[in-house]
Amino acid sequence: MAVRFTSLVGLLLIAVAQLAAESAAPYISIAAIRTQPRALASAVTLRATLTLTGNPAYVQDMTGGAEIDGPALENLRIGDQLLITGHPEFSETGLIIHASRAELLWHGSPVPPLSVTADESALGKFAALLIEVTGRLVETEKRNGATWLRLESGHQVFLVHLKREQGSSILPTMESGSTLRVRGVCSLEPQDTLYQGGFAILLRSAEDVTVIAGPPWWSLGHLTEIGLLVALLLIAGHLSLVQILKARFRAIVAERAKLGHELHDTLAQSFAGISYQIQAARKTAQPADGLLAKHLDVALDMVRHSHAEAHRSIMMLRPQHLSDGADLPLAIQMALEQSTAGCQLDARFTIRGAAIYLPLVTTDTLYRIAQESIANALRHGHPTTLDVNLEYAPSSVCLSVVDNGLGFDTKTAQSHGFGLAGMRERVRTLRGDFSVSSAPGSGTQIRAEIHLRQHTGALILTAMRTKASIYWERLGRALNRRTRETL
Repeated sequence: MAVRFTSLVGLLLIAVAQLAAESAAPYISIAAIRTQPRALASAVTLRATLTLTGNPAYVQDMTGGAEIDGPALENLRIGDQLLITGHPEFSETGLIIHASRAELLWHGSPVPPLSVTADESALGKFAALLIEVTGRLVETEKRNGATWLRLESGHQVFLVHLKREQGSSILPTMESGSTLRVRGVCSLEPQDTLYQGGFAILLRSAEDVTVIAGPPWWSLGHLTEIGLLVALLLIAGHLSLVQILKARFRAIVAERAKLGHELHDTLAQSFAGISYQIQAARKTAQPADGLLAKHLDVALDMVRHSHAEAHRSIMMLRPQHLSDGADLPLAIQMALEQSTAGCQLDARFTIRGAAIYLPLVTTDTLYRIAQESIANALRHGHPTTLDVNLEYAPSSVCLSVVDNGLGFDTKTAQSHGFGLAGMRERVRTLRGDFSVSSAPGSGTQIRAEIHLRQHTGALILTAMRTKASIYWERLGRALNRRTRETL
């Protein structure tokens, strides 16, 4: 019994001695391997935490990180404490340990990553360490089942690599331009950086990618959409403004027409009644009373002249041809024929250039100037010829009325009557040019030129129509070519 107890105690002492010998085995840190070149001549033993499984794997301790080339470590877990024995080797990309043995000490928890910038990582001082970097996603690419992310931060561009077996299919939804935070081992190996220099991040799993923010709203696509929306709003606003101005002008024309009807029903009828009464008084006057008859004849002439002037003013307030939708040349032609009917003079109306669409306010202004100029020529100039010219140009329209009548001195006060001032004011409102050329005995020329402005909305609509016509023409040619090839 005593012998058996003694043997058990001996075995226990031997086991304790072996454990003590193993625990007393010398460990070396990764930093010490870097600073002691003599360590390269023999095998070293270090205790480190596993940060990335696979072949190669990566470990790190409190002093640095290293790449492990040797026994497969896939069956271990990230965070496990390992006892690794092998031969160290330095390369341009960092420390590599060719391990001959890797022993699990205990299961631990993953070490927290170091939060660094892309510029610091590119210097290489965090090689083989677990780091955390933030960058903006440039593009995503899949190769042989693995996922490669290209990120940029400032002037640095780096790659992020996630293997298929690490769950690349469950990465979060990411759009180009999103801001990502990635955690993984910093690698300088050419096969990880795709021989582009810089550094790469080797992810442990899909959970190492976090989307901090989506792409900025000022991206090219969003700016294009906003530009199209603003353009559509500008076009809609321009068209609405045009419709409002047209409606306002139509209301003005309708009000003038209403005023013309009221004047015709009141003032013109009153002139007719006064004329009838004067004629009746003229007939009942005593034949011997010549002075009274003379005064009645003068009053009758004044009434007739005033009646004619009122009729002309009413006709100018009621531009019937324009309000009925007729074009400007036809309206001026009819006004010239009506004004010169029964007169012994040569009246001509000439059109130069191709007629173009004019805004209603421009059409009304030119029509009224033509009416007033023709009436002034007939009333004051007593001409034998009267030429009315309407000339269309791509950017302007010009109206001129020329007669060979008595003319007048443009420097006198009488030449600045209400009619000329009204015409000049109408043209000035439209930012046009108005001129009067005349001299006593040399006739008169009245010229009004209106410059046409191309609005932004009209230019955009024209461009859109042109692009649409080109597109449909190309589509038609492609369909015809496809039909011929099929036949």
